[in-house]
Amino acid sequence: MRFSRQFSRRFSRTGVLITKGFLLTYLILCALTPKISAGKEAGKESDKKDPKKLTAPAGVWIESLNKPLAAGTQFSLNILVGNEMQPIDGLFGISFELHYSSSTYLEFVEPVEATAGPFLEPDTYTFTRHEPENQIFFLAVSRKRGAAGQSGYGQVMQLLARITKGAPPLWPVCFEIKNISANDYAGTAVPVQAGPSLCLTVADTPIDVMPNPFTPNDDGSNDQVEFKRDGGMPGNWSILIMDRSGRAIKRLTNGEYFWDGRNEKRHKMLPGIYLYAVHNGKQTIKRGLLWLIL
Repeated sequence: MRFSRQFSRRFSRTGVLITKGFLLTYLILCALTPKISAGKEAGKESDKKDPKKLTAPAGVWIESLNKPLAAGTQFSLNILVGNEMQPIDGLFGISFELHYSSSTYLEFVEPVEATAGPFLEPDTYTFTRHEPENQIFFLAVSRKRGAAGQSGYGQVMQLLARITKGAPPLWPVCFEIKNISANDYAGTAVPVQAGPSLCLTVADTPIDVMPNPFTPNDDGSNDQVEFKRDGGMPGNWSILIMDRSGRAIKRLTNGEYFWDGRNEKRHKMLPGIYLYAVHNGKQTIKRGLLWLIL
């Protein structure tokens, strides 16, 4: 009986303590809940205001080429919009200017007209106006009436061009997109931005110098050294032959591509080591040594 009364008193005390503990926990949670909710809402608001978390406008850019182009090569200027990280939303039509830095060794494939890329097809309209005197193309492409806008990224236009055969090695040309305007099917502006410019250079065409050493002894074998290049030596190029002191011995011009071991006065040169330098009219593009043996 005494044990029962002691147990009851202990249980009552324990129950009071437990009840007080639950009540304290409940009051703490009630006090913290508004702060937690406010923190979540503040986090959402900060996400909206954080410029780093805002999606930048999709870019309009020219697909890069993997390597320099050889003279006489035809290539495609592929105009793309958006990418996987920055897609465009609801694009229906787009217009822009395509500027190029030089036309000296650049030509556009006839008929000079840009075509629509697969991103906005099928059923598209295109517009092309070329001002060669200003080195500008005015280009536009749009889906036909009743079609929906396209979301994502891809190629919107294509323009074919060619590096002319007379282009010297390392000749550069750059393309840049400016003044872009884009809209959805309702005519509402779609935000876009110009991507980086694209610069190309003409490949440095290999020049083979052979045979080297050569033996100009008039025996019919290896009597002259030749400078061989695909397409031949352009008329404005020159090849200067010098002795080891740098004194000019012979200059090959107007497409000449071989040296027979004689100077400008047609005198035979002594055996030894000579220097050569190939100029393209603006710069030296190749230099090296020649071995003359008799």
